[in-house]
Amino acid sequence: GKHADKTALCTAVGGHADSASLETLYAASAAAVALGCPQKLKLGAKAAEVVKSGTSDGSTTASLYFAVNTLAATGAKLDSKAVLTALNSAIKKDDSLKSLGLAFHVAALLSGDVSKIYERIEDVIVQADTVDNKMMQFEGGLSVTSIVLTGAASLAAKAGKPLPVTADQAVMFATYLLSRKSVQQAKGALQLLEGVESMTGKLAQFTPVSVSLASSLAVQKTSPNVVISVLDLKGNPLAGDMKVTLDSIVSSPDGDSLATGVAMTKSDTAAGTYKADLMALKPAPGFYELTVSAKSSGGASAKLVGNQGVKLMVKVLVEAKITGAELKVIDSEAGGNKAHKLTYPQTTSGLALRQKDRLQLTFAVENAGSAKAEKLIVHQAFVKIAHVESGSEIIYVAESDSNDVYKFELDLDAEADLLKGSGKYTLTLMLGDPVVSNPISWLFGECQLDLTLGAPAAEGSPFQPKPEIKHLFREPEARPPQMVSTVFTLLCLSPVLILLILWFKLGANISNFSFSLSAIGFHLGLGAIFALYVMFWLELTMFVTMRYLALIGVATFICGNSLLAGIAKKTSK
Repeated sequence: GKHADKTALCTAVGGHADSASLETLYAASAAAVALGCPQKLKLGAKAAEVVKSGTSDGSTTASLYFAVNTLAATGAKLDSKAVLTALNSAIKKDDSLKSLGLAFHVAALLSGDVSKIYERIEDVIVQADTVDNKMMQFEGGLSVTSIVLTGAASLAAKAGKPLPVTADQAVMFATYLLSRKSVQQAKGALQLLEGVESMTGKLAQFTPVSVSLASSLAVQKTSPNVVISVLDLKGNPLAGDMKVTLDSIVSSPDGDSLATGVAMTKSDTAAGTYKADLMALKPAPGFYELTVSAKSSGGASAKLVGNQGVKLMVKVLVEAKITGAELKVIDSEAGGNKAHKLTYPQTTSGLALRQKDRLQLTFAVENAGSAKAEKLIVHQAFVKIAHVESGSEIIYVAESDSNDVYKFELDLDAEADLLKGSGKYTLTLMLGDPVVSNPISWLFGECQLDLTLGAPAAEGSPFQPKPEIKHLFREPEARPPQMVSTVFTLLCLSPVLILLILWFKLGANISNFSFSLSAIGFHLGLGAIFALYVMFWLELTMFVTMRYLALIGVATFICGNSLLAGIAKKTSK
């Protein structure tokens, strides 16, 4: 590809020497240093004033970061004492994680006592979030995590003191950085590289080791070696020879141990890779968990972290073969059967089947690489029946018995409504498993099927009107005889008759009854209300009844109130 002209780039960078933007000045000066331009960026009068303002008391940590880095990149004089005072003031105003990370960067470029800023590193580290006990990051993602880690590492080196990060924390921070290696933006890529550099450079307190599979996840007879890479976070081999050991090889999920303490040898495929012949241990097909440790051959190195007890997963593949395959055509009416021996991968043609026949397929799956008849149980075993003319397919499951022999049986008469009528059909056996290297799709038979029900009717258009749905409502229950209803009604009215008889027998006094308008209106209103209840029971609806009741009730209330007032007045005399 084409490379940009260095001279042209340096000229373009120099064009921003008098920018009024502090961030632009920082980017231009840093670019000049990165490009190795013959001359450092020379700030103009306006730019110098902007940088000076960025280092004054009251500036934010971001302004101090841009200004101090610009001065350092241009070789200008830096008043460390004044900047440190401004930096302490800025931290008091904003002590967020990003602000403190930028403060660490600034303090690392200052001379003098920066111990107070250094002491804040431990306060920041404890604020890191742990994800699944595997990764550590700061709130804000990759940018904040990178700023804090790189700033803290630079400040610790400046102060000549250890970085307050444990070995386990270093491994979890490194795991997080590697999990973000698919960043899409240039800014994110730069922050990722800076974070990795802070953990792999000469001043790094720890060297996280990346132990990963360099070979395929699958191991088989044709590729028996497991190849493991032992590198730093940049992908470079570690200094000196490493002693790499498979501490344990355990089958998953059974937990059976295959081997322990298997030493790996250097591989010539790439630098920093080590190999071991896993198939020499004669493993059974399946998944295996490898526990790997990588130590310096010169002895234990306290600086290396994440290099012991690393868990890796591999799977041992096996080549499968089909044996003992037999197809039987059983006549359900006559009771006889006709057997056809099948040989993989040949196809048996010319089979003639009737609707009353039953198909029975039996076969076994064995390890093709084993001298013994070692039977296998595969995860997927299907038999596909396809109608050649229409292309429609029906897939059935073949299941194994207690002897690990697969058996599939199909009653054509019972399945006739699912098949696409008479015609030519193909029979295919499909086998698959995560640990089988050669999934099988075997067309083992072609047959002519004669079904008496014929081809199914074509489906109607979805846009045609649907058949009318006729609802059948439940017929009302028979009413009781009129005599029963009459007797029940008289029984309901009998209390009123009894009341009148008792009044007459006791000699009820009605001489004080007042035949005033209010008295007559009140009693007529009560009677009308009772009559309204009867009509509601017989034919009126609730809403009609409420309207009548409102009118009658108001008149009854007024008459009753007047009647009670008259009685009270008459009594008081």
